[in-house]
Amino acid sequence: MTAMGEAMNRIVPNLVRLARKPGQVLLVAAAVPVAAFAVLTTIFGTGATSWTGWLPLVAALVLAVPVALLAWRRERLQRTTASLDPHPTIVEGGGEIVVIDVTTAVDPRRAQLESELGALSEAYAEGQVRTARWLPRVEAAQRSLLRAAGGTVNAPYLKDDLRVTLLAFVGTVAAIPLGVLGTFVTAFALLLR
Repeated sequence: MTAMGEAMNRIVPNLVRLARKPGQVLLVAAAVPVAAFAVLTTIFGTGATSWTGWLPLVAALVLAVPVALLAWRRERLQRTTASLDPHPTIVEGGGEIVVIDVTTAVDPRRAQLESELGALSEAYAEGQVRTARWLPRVEAAQRSLLRAAGGTVNAPYLKDDLRVTLLAFVGTVAAIPLGVLGTFVTAFALLLR
């Protein structure tokens, strides 16, 4: 694993831990109005005389999809990062002294540095290729991070497509005002019956 992969494996679990509470607040803030909207539209639909009375319930279910998807992705991310060790173990070296003949041997620090630079340049080159049809920069950034980390074995939290998670996040944020608006409109329609 490269130093970049090790750094990512130290940083990402901490970021996930930091975002745990705000993520939960966001999901609750979106789920409550969407659930209330769904309940009121079910009541509204049962008293409707035509099929159009069930359309608000379809809207509530459409709003529930990104909220449920984000909750599922969030849970998977937390399970994946929980297996990563947040505290690296430091093992003391032995008491052996190794003498390197600089005239014939390659400097191990230089070889490691060249390996790191090679991995970073490959990751940069991977980030420049944008082949996706939708959100190509997000997909390129994910491929670049995967290359820098050394694949999904070293960075299992990058296995899921970040574009889907990003759209689920945007849909969840949009579901809050739309769920509140739908709840009020449906409640008002029920009062007018």
